[in-house]
Amino acid sequence: MNALKNLKPEKVFEFFEMLSSVPHGSNNIWQISNLCCDFAKERGLAYYQDEVGNVIIYKGGSKGYEDKAPVIIQGHMDMVTVKNPDCDIDLEKDGLRLVTDGEYVWAEGTSLGADDGIAVAMALAVLDSDSIEHPPIEAVFTINEETGMDGAEFIDVSNISGRIMLNIDSEDEGIITAGCAGGLKLNASFSVKRSKDYIHAARIAIYGLTGGHSGAEIQKGRANSNILLGRLLSRLGDIRLISAKGGEKDNAIANKTICQIAISNFDAVKKAVEIFESEVKAEYSETDPDLTIRIIDEEFNNSGAIDLVSSKRIIKTIASVPDGVQKLSDDIPGLVQTSLNFGVLNINDYTAEMTFCLRSSVAEEKKELKERLEAIITGNRGKVSTHGDYPAWEYRNNSPLRDTAAAAFEKLYGYKPEISVIHAGLECGLLSDKITGLDCISFGPTIHEIHTTREKLDVASTERTWNFLLEILKSL
Repeated sequence: MNALKNLKPEKVFEFFEMLSSVPHGSNNIWQISNLCCDFAKERGLAYYQDEVGNVIIYKGGSKGYEDKAPVIIQGHMDMVTVKNPDCDIDLEKDGLRLVTDGEYVWAEGTSLGADDGIAVAMALAVLDSDSIEHPPIEAVFTINEETGMDGAEFIDVSNISGRIMLNIDSEDEGIITAGCAGGLKLNASFSVKRSKDYIHAARIAIYGLTGGHSGAEIQKGRANSNILLGRLLSRLGDIRLISAKGGEKDNAIANKTICQIAISNFDAVKKAVEIFESEVKAEYSETDPDLTIRIIDEEFNNSGAIDLVSSKRIIKTIASVPDGVQKLSDDIPGLVQTSLNFGVLNINDYTAEMTFCLRSSVAEEKKELKERLEAIITGNRGKVSTHGDYPAWEYRNNSPLRDTAAAAFEKLYGYKPEISVIHAGLECGLLSDKITGLDCISFGPTIHEIHTTREKLDVASTERTWNFLLEILKSL
C-alpha cells in the first residue's frame, strides 16, 4: 500500500489502492464486495449486500441538501484480469502491484482495473467526506459487469429510490455518454472424437496483434487472431485438429492464438503458412504492425487427434463466422451500430468451444445477427447457448441531468463537453430498463488500453473528473 500516496485527489487514490489490494476479477468479487461493506460499517453508513455480492451504500445529503432528490453513483466492482506470461501474480488470489510515475498509474505485469475500480473509489471518497456538498447518495456497486452484467441484471431495484444516476464507467475525459448498444454473449460447443492414426504434428502460433476492447475499438479494423486461424486452416486441406487456445475474454479482440494440428506434409503446410503470413501482414500493416505467424515441427502427446470429419466442421465454423463491424449507424456518423467479436477459442481433449460477444443499438439487428451465427454453428453440428443479454440504453431527447452535467463541465473548463452515444455496453441500459424514469449519464477519466496489461490511468484526468463529479453533485 501507499504506492499512490502523493497523487491527487488523495482520497480517491487511497481508496483505489485499497480496492486493488484484493483480487476482484469477474466471478471473484466477494473480497472486494465485503471490503465495501466494511467501509460502510466503519463509518456508520447504512448498506445492503445481496446474495450475489452487489452492494448499495446510503448516505444522507450534506447540510442544505438533505431534502434534495437522491443521486445514484454507480460503477462495477469487477475487472478484466489479464497478465503477462512472466508475471508471477495469481489474479485469483493476489492484489495488484500498482506503479506510478506521477503522470499515469498502471499495474506491474497485469491489467489495472481502473475499469471500473476508479468509479468505486470516487464513490467511496464522496461517502467518506464530511465537507463535500451533495444530495442524498445511493452508491451502487455491481458485480460481473465484464462477463455479462450479471449484477445489474440481478439487483433488486426496490432498494434504490434515486431516479438520477451518475455512472462512472467511461474512459475518455470530456465526453458525456448518453446512450449505448445492447449486447449478449453466445457460446458454441462441439463434441469431438479422437484417434491416433496421423503422420505428423505441428504447432501454429499467431501473435503480436494489437487487440483491444470489442466495444470501444472494434471500428479500428484490427486483426482477430481467432479469425486469422480460421482463414489459415481453411487453406490447408485435410488437416486434423489436436488443440487450440485463442483470446482471453469474449469482449476483447483476440490478439494471440495457438493451434496444434496433425498433418501429412510439414514442408507444404509450412510454405502455405509463410504465404498466408505475408498476405495478412500486408493487409494489417497499419493496425497490427507486429502481427507474426509461426509454425514449428513438434512431438505430440498420446491423446490423439480429432477425427477428420469433426475437424472439418470446426474449421468451417471458425472460418465462416462473421466478425467485426457489421453495420454503421445511419443517424450518427462513425458510430458502430452492430458488431460481433469472436473472443475466445478453446479446443481441449473433449470439446471445441467458442465464445462470441454481439452488440447492437437496434434490437432486431442483434436478434438477426444471433440467428445468423446460430445457423452457422448448428449447421456444423455445434450446440449454442446464450447469456448476459442486455438492452440498449436509448438516447433521451430530454435529460435534465445531461444538461446540468454539461453546464457544470463548461463552468469548470471553459468549453462544452462532447455528448456521445457509444457502441460499448454499459449497465445504464439494464438499469434504465428496470428503474422507471431513470435519467442517467456516464463519464470518467481517461484510461488507455483497458482490458490489457498496458492499461494506464491518467492522473491529471482523474483529478479533473473528480472535480467534475463534485460540481455535478453541488449543482443538483
